[in-house]
Amino acid sequence: MNKMMLPVLLSSVVAAQALAMSKTPEPLPDVGTVNKTVRFIAIGDMGTGDDGQYKVAAALESVCAERGCDFAIGLGDNIYEAGVDSVSDIQFQTKFEDPYKNLNFPFYMTLGNHDNSWLFGGDGLDNDKGDIQVDYHYQQNRPSNKWQMPARYYTFSAPLNEEQPLVNFFSLDSNPLAAVGDADAEYWQLPYKKTQAKWIDRELNNASAPWKIAFAHHPFLSNGKHGNAGMYDGFPGAGVVYYDMLKDHVCNKVDVMIAGHDHELQFLKPVDKCGKTLHMVSGAGGKSREFKDTERNAAYWQQDKTLGFFYIEIAGDEFRATSYTVDKVSGEVTRAFDKTLTRQ
Repeated sequence: MNKMMLPVLLSSVVAAQALAMSKTPEPLPDVGTVNKTVRFIAIGDMGTGDDGQYKVAAALESVCAERGCDFAIGLGDNIYEAGVDSVSDIQFQTKFEDPYKNLNFPFYMTLGNHDNSWLFGGDGLDNDKGDIQVDYHYQQNRPSNKWQMPARYYTFSAPLNEEQPLVNFFSLDSNPLAAVGDADAEYWQLPYKKTQAKWIDRELNNASAPWKIAFAHHPFLSNGKHGNAGMYDGFPGAGVVYYDMLKDHVCNKVDVMIAGHDHELQFLKPVDKCGKTLHMVSGAGGKSREFKDTERNAAYWQQDKTLGFFYIEIAGDEFRATSYTVDKVSGEVTRAFDKTLTRQ
């Protein structure tokens, strides 16, 4: 080699090395969660004890046998029409244990307005009734350990019993904030909102999983009869305290918000006032109803007048939602819709 060319060659090598070092390195995949998968059912408004609930339960058995289910989230109105009166209430057996006796996974439950009834079913005015459902979680000698509700609001992570989760779940208590009120000072709306919001902030701050999902009975958005928070049932200000809590402490902080209350299946698009958060309504586990306004909120997919549920699979950065409808008469199960979204 010509000695005159050596400095030039060395200079080129150094320049190439410097250029390579200056480039931003590609982020390495999170080896702890990249290969993990979480599969669960989202089902609400199911606790009727009637034929429709049993038909949906049979559909769950079929789908979970085919695709695998780690657990279910129960989205409230667990015991129609007016909740339970004690931990030994036979309705725990007839409206939960019996319908789901062939499903061998936990149900992480949240409370609905019918679970907190006082004067009539669904008024949501007696939150002490809902506390009985929390107590059932700790009841000895239950027929099964499926019913999971350690508190009125709580967290859990999945895959279950793993130190490095793929998904953090936040079960919220919507009824004290979405109903008209409660005579018990423990559930007065503004103090209860402050306490729950502080808990949400703390839990989200400590959450380590790449996916975060909140679930409750009352939706932030819905095209059904009850409608959007802050305007429930067409009344301005109805549910506004709950709306404020979600907007300030949940929206744009979780990837998905899943609710029941309206008895249809809805997969709604994000809205500016709630940032990136997706919204799902899965309130057809035992009852069905007709939409009120299909154009109220933009939807990826929605269907009314049917029983059914959502099957959700989260794998790495993908969120895969499948809706299953169940014919009210024949019990026939239809895979009605599939949507895959990637976490940004």
